Amino acid sequence: MDFIKEEYESKKLEVHLHLENLQTVILNSNLSSELEGNCFYYNATLNLYPELYSKQLNLFFFGKESGSRMCEIGFNAGHSLMLLLLGNQNSKIDFTIFDIGHHKYTKPCLEYIKSKFLNVNFEYIEGDSTITIPDFIIKNNELIGTYDLVHVDGGHFENCVVNDMKNAEMLVKINGIIIVDDTNNEMINKYVDLYISTGNYIELSILETYGYRHRVIKKIK
Repeated sequence: MDFIKEEYESKKLEVHLHLENLQTVILNSNLSSELEGNCFYYNATLNLYPELYSKQLNLFFFGKESGSRMCEIGFNAGHSLMLLLLGNQNSKIDFTIFDIGHHKYTKPCLEYIKSKFLNVNFEYIEGDSTITIPDFIIKNNELIGTYDLVHVDGGHFENCVVNDMKNAEMLVKINGIIIVDDTNNEMINKYVDLYISTGNYIELSILETYGYRHRVIKKIK
């Protein structure tokens, strides 16, 4: 993946500008709780975590490899989504976002992302994903099996993980991919293994990730 590193490094100034601007948005949003962990910072801080570099490359790469319809379960402050979009080369993109909406910085960060990626049609749906995603699927059943990429980065309670994975499976198309974050969590990792064991998914090779690990699976049937 050396060529991906070169492409990512070519966007280094753009990445850092987005980081600085998102940080400003976060700090100006009457931050009432600690920033959740993401693909750039140590958890609950705005201190860069260098070991997450390989994770950033993976997200950039799969954004590049993805088609024009993507979904993220758990937006937080938009850092992962920003990398997926920087990698994606489609002129028009549809991006569905589900987020619990607990943080005051979430919506302002989304507005910032919207202002910088004008080729993207964003749909933001706020609330408990165990409720909002099934409701979305019922109202938009024509979108079942149409998503090129689903990034699962939601809640860590088992009920939430089970439902987010189930709903991601409904949304993603054959040959589409699901990126599952925080697989350093034993329970989340177990469910990735379970999906692979069904024979409906294969695991894709990625750069090894450290700290907040993730895994990527591809739907084959």
